[in-house]
Order: sequence, then C-alpha cells, then structure tokens
Amino acid sequence: MAILEPDISDVAHALTPRQTEVVRLAALGLTAKETARRLGISKTTVDEHLTEARRRVGASSKSHLVGLAVAAGIVAG
Repeated sequence: MAILEPDISDVAHALTPRQTEVVRLAALGLTAKETARRLGISKTTVDEHLTEARRRVGASSKSHLVGLAVAAGIVAG
C-alpha cells in the first residue's frame, strides 16, 4: 500500500498563524514547555496546537510535521 503525502503547497495554508509559530519553534528544537514559556501560553495549549497542526497536514508525528513545514518553506531547513 502506498503512503500518501500531503500536498506540500497546502501545508502553509492549512495552519493558523499560531500553529505556524509553534511549529517553527519546534523546528528550532524547543520543547513544548520552552515554547509555552516563550509564547506565554500553557504547555497543554502548545501540545494542542501541534496535534491540530499534525491533523491538518496529515503528519504522522511531530518530526513529520516539521519536515513538511521545512519542505513547504514555512521554516528554514
């Protein structure tokens, strides 16, 4: 069975500005706790943003999400 990858051009449009910000910080290697501190939100909210971003773009993991974001040009590679 073939694995279907999301259309990279749709990734940037699928995420809200806050989700994009959280994904960018994840790509920099920040933990959810560090991201929460930096953005002034709870760790739970960061986790929810990452989960929803993964769902929106069809990513199977946080690493996959970051990879798609890099491929889409949302974050520097």
